Amino acid sequence: MMNNFRYTNEKCPVCGEAFTESSEIVVCPLCGTPHHKECYSKNGECGNSEKHNEGFVWKPEYKPEEPKEPQANGNPYSNADPYANANTNGQQMPPYGAPVPPQFVMGVQNPLNAFPPEINDGVSTADAAAVIKSRPEAYLRKFFLIKSGKRTFNFCAFLFGGYWFIYRKMYKLGAIFLALTLAVSAIPIFIPQYTQLESEITAITEEYENDIYAENPMDSLNEMYAKYGAAIKKHPIGVAVIAVQYAVDIALSLYFGFIADRKYKEHIEKKVREINSSEDTAGNEEFRKLRLFSEGGTTFGYTVLAIMAVNIVSYALSSLLTMLNM
Repeated sequence: MMNNFRYTNEKCPVCGEAFTESSEIVVCPLCGTPHHKECYSKNGECGNSEKHNEGFVWKPEYKPEEPKEPQANGNPYSNADPYANANTNGQQMPPYGAPVPPQFVMGVQNPLNAFPPEINDGVSTADAAAVIKSRPEAYLRKFFLIKSGKRTFNFCAFLFGGYWFIYRKMYKLGAIFLALTLAVSAIPIFIPQYTQLESEITAITEEYENDIYAENPMDSLNEMYAKYGAAIKKHPIGVAVIAVQYAVDIALSLYFGFIADRKYKEHIEKKVREINSSEDTAGNEEFRKLRLFSEGGTTFGYTVLAIMAVNIVSYALSSLLTMLNM
């Protein structure tokens, strides 16, 4: 059983429950906050991540009882810390109250220790994790796969396209990809056969809108589908345009998914190098770390603004299509 006396009675910031001697505990590598291993995995980040920008360092609220008979076993910390023989893979624990070194997570390895010290020349894994901030282990794993020459695929970028890039603070790429997606959706409205097909489909739908909710709608549905078929046969170019549009949309989504992790790796490396080479951070380690925390991470606000902007442009395009059909 894991010896967790150091954190007994302290509370997990995610679930709020106190740790017991049998709890599996992991410690945030940035501020030292202990978590239940399962809570940390589900949350995807430290429960005190919003305080990292303030230089927050976790401090215990409870102090464990001192041992009745301290053991003298050659460990320089044995008289100060009764838990010096905890399950730490043969390494000695520091005294109670001292900062917990990165390699100690009460018998569970610090997640960052599973990776090499640098993701690229001059860019440390710890600095990259600080800039990533949200789900660093997942992205670091992908970064090292890319470094070894392997391909990765990002399902969030595949599903959300340019929005994902903006969410991860790659504003320029996000804006370009959103504009590209909008352009693909806008091109068909300038093709007459497409606009004519859309107009006829809309008119047919409105004609049978009330009939399909009657008690016996099958006759109305059959008539509506027959007219749909006639409209499609009448405008084959319009159908081809729709098919090409869907194909291009899927191709773009796949492209975003395949390049996302590589572009994000380049973005993180560039950001770390900019901060490390800045005159503002020269000789000031605390300020350097603060910039890494504050300039990294994700942005929800700009993502919402991007969604609103795209909806406005889409509405304008829809209005233009209606005018062309009049």
